[in-house]
Amino acid sequence: MLSAVIFDVANVLVDWEPSRPLRGVLPDADVDAFVGSRAFWDLNAEADAGLPLAEVRARVAADLPALLPAVDTYLARFPLSVAGPIPGSAEVVDALLDAGVPVYGLSNWSSENFHVARAANPAIDRLAGVVVSGDVGLAKPDEAIFRLTLDRFGLDAASTVMIDDTPLNLDAAARVGLATLHFTGADRLRTDLLSLGLLPPQ
Repeated sequence: MLSAVIFDVANVLVDWEPSRPLRGVLPDADVDAFVGSRAFWDLNAEADAGLPLAEVRARVAADLPALLPAVDTYLARFPLSVAGPIPGSAEVVDALLDAGVPVYGLSNWSSENFHVARAANPAIDRLAGVVVSGDVGLAKPDEAIFRLTLDRFGLDAASTVMIDDTPLNLDAAARVGLATLHFTGADRLRTDLLSLGLLPPQ
């Protein structure tokens, strides 16, 4: 029987789009090339896994200097990457809390700027706890971060559902024994939670 919920943050609770800080500063073609590049996502993954942002920049300066203007712009204007809450997500969190369901968070995010996410959706601070990848030096889809989250919050995998927008992360969560829900929007999520018995019928 499911009795607890873990939410992803980026594009589940908050609207994160990495191109926004660069728009209007760099040509659109350069922006698209940068955020669509393997280099950007590799750097983002390293920051998520705990590499300090100053070291990310230093690595770019040494190894990928052509990307330095884009990286500097992205880091300086990072708050613009988060537009606010995903519509309806805070209401789903509150509905679960009202139903007495313990709710937690597990986010791939640099510890240095997670405050941006918190400011974008105050529902994050209503969660019983949040594991931020940059704080623990692990990131999804590493199965170890799911195990760490379960241990930290005293949760049983078989009675906990993980909500994420990324199928690769959900695959890893399932291997650890978590139930999973693929997030595509708050309305669908509410329906899925109703079907699992985690929300009462309206």
